[in-house]
Amino acid sequence: MRMGLLTKMLLFAVVIATLPLIVSGQSLIRIARDELKSTANEQLITTAQQITDEFNDFYEFSLFSALNLIRNSIDGDKLRFDEKLTMLRQGISDLPDVVSLQVFVQGAPVPIVVTQKSFLERLSEKFDDPLALLRVEPEVDLAGEENERRASAISYIEEIDSWLAAARLPLKTGISGRAATLYAQIDLSKLRDVVQKHPFAQTGKIHIIDEDMNVLFSTGNGDIKNKAMVKDAIAMLESGSRAISVKPFTLEDGKISLGAISFTRPFPWAVLVEKSEEDAYLPVTEMISSLVLWLSLGLGAATIGAILFSFGLSRPILAISNAAVQIAKGNLDVRVENVKSRDEIGDLAKRFNEMIVQLTERLELQKFVSIGTMDAIQKSKDRSVSLGGERREVAILFADIRGYTAFSEDREPEEVVEVLNHYFQEIGELIAKHNGDIDKFVGDQVMAVFHGENKAKDSVKCAIAIMQSMEDSKASLPDAGLEIGIGVDMGEVVIGAMGSADRMDFTVLGDHVNLAARLCSKAAPRQTLVSKVVYKSLGKKLAKKGVSLPAITVKGKANPIPIYGFDFDI
Repeated sequence: MRMGLLTKMLLFAVVIATLPLIVSGQSLIRIARDELKSTANEQLITTAQQITDEFNDFYEFSLFSALNLIRNSIDGDKLRFDEKLTMLRQGISDLPDVVSLQVFVQGAPVPIVVTQKSFLERLSEKFDDPLALLRVEPEVDLAGEENERRASAISYIEEIDSWLAAARLPLKTGISGRAATLYAQIDLSKLRDVVQKHPFAQTGKIHIIDEDMNVLFSTGNGDIKNKAMVKDAIAMLESGSRAISVKPFTLEDGKISLGAISFTRPFPWAVLVEKSEEDAYLPVTEMISSLVLWLSLGLGAATIGAILFSFGLSRPILAISNAAVQIAKGNLDVRVENVKSRDEIGDLAKRFNEMIVQLTERLELQKFVSIGTMDAIQKSKDRSVSLGGERREVAILFADIRGYTAFSEDREPEEVVEVLNHYFQEIGELIAKHNGDIDKFVGDQVMAVFHGENKAKDSVKCAIAIMQSMEDSKASLPDAGLEIGIGVDMGEVVIGAMGSADRMDFTVLGDHVNLAARLCSKAAPRQTLVSKVVYKSLGKKLAKKGVSLPAITVKGKANPIPIYGFDFDI
């Protein structure tokens, strides 16, 4: 069958116009789905953590400290009975969430009970003997302060729609030589408000359940459709696990729900936060619909344009395609240029260039984090880092610029920053050259971490090189008058993500980090102080450059610390 030239041009224009757009659209959709998944998971974790923190703070900080103060005040026989009763009444008046305080003395016929008047009036409207609901049956004493920080005897009063929790604080001395216990009935209405008024409730669901699968608080009607999520939460409650868990769950109707599970410390509860996958990926669905519509319009424009401007249509599309190939090869300097058409093709070129700029910005942002942070992100599942750490043996180097405060007092901030960056540039290059990783910059101080079998040698060689570099810099910056002091220690530390779910820092923590910082503060200008374990790990040639110094006393150490010094002049 003979195909005319116009038909060939039309088919060629259609293929050239649609194929790159479809490939680019798929890439954008995939990137958008990944970003939305990460954002949804982060939102779930953040919400679960916020709810958990609110619950923990409500009991541990708002209530327990005050109840402990009341317990200590009435403990023993220093106060008379009327004074203790006054203390209980004053205490409950200052704690609106505590509806009753009860002191049970072993052998006494009845306990001492004081109540919150407003709550008692609510009960009086529904019950003939409201005080009976507020009394707590004495329990067998459980040893340990940890049990005091956990509420027990969670009960629901349906008539007034209120949940109560009992806090139990045994008196350490007792009263009149008899064992005694302070009980507090706590109204949990504030916690229900925390759940129902949380902003996440507008787009997702929040449920609080106990180990018996009772729904205490919920943003919905109390019916939890996500049975798999509840099953996981109950299993984790029974096992005593308290780590935050986030993953997708399959509902009974086959749909996917994204959920996060966390656990409160003072209450035996699980916090369930969930959002349907449809809602989480709604922007992607809208993007696909928009892309389909846009491709349809583009196809019509390409067909008409092929008749009149076939070359003009193919050139910008090829330019976008070539730019996509260059990006795939890692060239982010490429741009889609000379596309001046005011149509979908021009919009695509503009958006494509904006995407390249955003990718470049991401690469630039990587310069603000350590190599260890990037490794942790790349090795973690879904490119998300969880809070926590692991033990490793590393060498830690602290370098502090001396004379910086005096230098910065009489100079403009721009000049101070320029000089500081000059030193940091050289120090950073030397740390990288000696197989180290900059953990952080703190003012005029640098913290670096060294791994591997030669970490001790690398850290000390790096320290000597830094001191040499500082000396050489005096020629280019004669007016600065800056010196450097360095401290190095080696040992087992914890490396990992520290902080909160929405703002964390990947760093190292431990006694050896503190000691390295202390050695840095003790080091004289142009001097490096190292601990004994670092010095003993050096080769003979390098160790000869150091000298044994009198042991020093540092904060946090009971005994003097043996140290060795490496001066620049040695």
